[in-house]
Amino acid sequence: MNINIELSNINNHFFLYEENDDESHDNHKKYKTKIINYCFYSINEANISDIIKTFNYYSNNYAVVDDYDYINISQLSEKYIDKLNLTNNQKYLVFKYKNENYVLFNDFLFNLINPKLFIFHVIESFSYILKSLIGLNNNNICFFNLSPQNIVFNLDCGEKPILQNFQLSLQIPNLNTSYITNIINKLEDYTYKPLEVHVLFYLIKNDLHTISSSLIEEISEMFVKNLSILDFFSEKYKESYKVSCISVLKKYINMPKNDIIEDILDNSDKWDVFSISVLYLHIFHNISRVFTLKQSFINKIILELSKNIHSNPGMRRSLENLSEYLESLFNDENDWSYINSLSSSMMPTLFDILDK
Repeated sequence: MNINIELSNINNHFFLYEENDDESHDNHKKYKTKIINYCFYSINEANISDIIKTFNYYSNNYAVVDDYDYINISQLSEKYIDKLNLTNNQKYLVFKYKNENYVLFNDFLFNLINPKLFIFHVIESFSYILKSLIGLNNNNICFFNLSPQNIVFNLDCGEKPILQNFQLSLQIPNLNTSYITNIINKLEDYTYKPLEVHVLFYLIKNDLHTISSSLIEEISEMFVKNLSILDFFSEKYKESYKVSCISVLKKYINMPKNDIIEDILDNSDKWDVFSISVLYLHIFHNISRVFTLKQSFINKIILELSKNIHSNPGMRRSLENLSEYLESLFNDENDWSYINSLSSSMMPTLFDILDK
């Protein structure tokens, strides 16, 4: 990957070393700053931010680094250096972000106690995030970091969902064994990652040279066990899903490690669609279960999203196709009367389930 990031001239490092402990004052600032190690991950975020900033109206969909520069530690006060545990033998960057009024995904949704309003925002956010992911993929970026923690609602911009945190996102043209190894070594949450990414985890974390038949069965077993949305389906379906996982991975038995990684990286265009399908299956399934909805728009979405958690990436829809299907499904839906009859008394039950 390119490690020679373009640096702009930021006067006095955004006045970073003018300390101010008045939080109320900070809330009125147009920008906020963060000191970060100069490393693969900060360079990755800076480079991806630069690409995103070429999009029209990018700030409506993405929270990226607005500007950045090297920072000279000697210009900082000792108090600030000690507070941040900075050392002279490490290079640092200072990142500047717009100081927007963001609320985390779950915090925003869990404050919507009206079922109708909740369902409206869930459907709208699903559509909006889909378009944001399409924008990234069309510019050779895989977000690869989708989770409730990396989605915020911008209260200053029509309460729209914004994607944030691009340190572990992928620049598709730069994808190779070294690049994905760095990413996998930093990943902590595999909740929204497809089967093939779990294979990368086993290969890279354990420094394996290939994969055996027994390991394939172990990977498939653990993947199915941890993919909690499968609990919405029957035991028979879960068992058939595990068999499918084993079948998909059989081609990797005794294949050299680098060949396996290269083959898996070819499927990176189907990773974000898996992630968003898992996230919203969890939400829509629980909405349907709590409110006992049948033959509704929500159940039709559930059926469609279920196809995108397929163990074979070639069987998943593209993000564009999923977006087109969602729009068509929404436009064809004529009966929304059931939403008006949903009881607010069930919302605490729904939130409790969604938070697990």
